[in-house]
Amino acid sequence: MNARRHSLLVLGSTAVLVASAWALAWWLQPLYGDLTRIGTHAERYFGPNAPLAEFHPTAASWGNYDRPADVLVIGDSFANLRPAQQWQNWLAVRTGWRIHTVDRLNLPLAALMASPVYALAPPRVVIWNNIERDLRDEYGDGAGHCPARARAAPVDPLVIHPTSRAAARVQRPRPLAQINPGFARAWIWKALAREAFGRDTSQTVRLPLARADLFSARRSSDLLVYRRDLRKSSWKNADLERIRCSYERLAARFEANGRTRFVTAIAPDKSSAYRPWLKDPVALPPSVLPALLENFPVPDARLDRAVSKAVAAGVPDVYLPDDTHWGPAGHRLAAEAILALLVARGLAR
Repeated sequence: MNARRHSLLVLGSTAVLVASAWALAWWLQPLYGDLTRIGTHAERYFGPNAPLAEFHPTAASWGNYDRPADVLVIGDSFANLRPAQQWQNWLAVRTGWRIHTVDRLNLPLAALMASPVYALAPPRVVIWNNIERDLRDEYGDGAGHCPARARAAPVDPLVIHPTSRAAARVQRPRPLAQINPGFARAWIWKALAREAFGRDTSQTVRLPLARADLFSARRSSDLLVYRRDLRKSSWKNADLERIRCSYERLAARFEANGRTRFVTAIAPDKSSAYRPWLKDPVALPPSVLPALLENFPVPDARLDRAVSKAVAAGVPDVYLPDDTHWGPAGHRLAAEAILALLVARGLAR
């Protein structure tokens, strides 16, 4: 074989391989969810097929706390991931309140509370929104018993003025520019290890469901969850006491000005929400929230109850099938549960 033919053969083979990888990546579809990404699962099978709900522009705001707000939300990715889809928009539309969100990982509390805007016009309500699985790591340090804080004086309730805005129905994005041939290569090896050898070393766990009506994905009878959710099995009662104490201290810190009230909205793990509907529920640890929130020192929205009720009723995509976060139904019910808490506590009318 002469050099010219050899070069053409190499170039042709390379082109075929690249085209094959690109075609496979297109077939798998561009990544959208965190669980498909870290678990190397196909969006084609696990991506949501029902429309998403988004607000353009958003009804709430995110970023630096540089203007007064009626309600300040401080949270993790459950409060910050995709602003156009977040529950804060539903709450803002339902109430007409100025709702602002900051990422608790990027804004130290001391800096927030010392800012001129916060000092001069503190929010009426602070909502601390975070996920169940991180509670022990982030709030489980320190003393297990805290002195009871003084009962807060009443504050004027926020008045509800609903607006007429509606969310837009959009499909999960599938831009060609985000097709990743490298992911296709990784998917081949991961799929081979899973199907041929039953081995999965990724951070995503896939388990069979006893129901097929809970997700809009093609593989609606499979559940994807984050492997870190399994760590709840090692939590002790002492861990729960330390978590309660941490929230007690947070509440005291925010309510010290006499003008702000502090509530929590702890989101259950996806594994907690769908565990009862697994073919083998023992494969996942039970939720810690029922035990933790018993005698909780801070008013909580009990999102675990709202989520469990919706999932049991067969509401699809309470959590996204490809993601550890909520889908449209989850965001909306979170807003409803939080508003119900604020009304019940006399913080809204």
